[in-house]
Amino acid sequence: MAMFYRAVRGPTTQDRVLAVNVLGTNTVVVLALLSVGLDEPSLLDVALIYALLNFLMALAISKFTVERGGVL
Repeated sequence: MAMFYRAVRGPTTQDRVLAVNVLGTNTVVVLALLSVGLDEPSLLDVALIYALLNFLMALAISKFTVERGGVL
């Protein structure tokens, strides 16, 4: 719940990016565990794609923040 609060009301953009990244990582872990628990290999594919998108989102937002001069 703390990460949801930080993602919505974070005092800085970096706090929000980190919170969304943590939420995305938790989602990947849950999908991977569900894949093993339910013996459904397609969920592992979804987890890997989601992990890649989460990483690319973090890179894009970080680059956007640096270019705008928002890094303290």
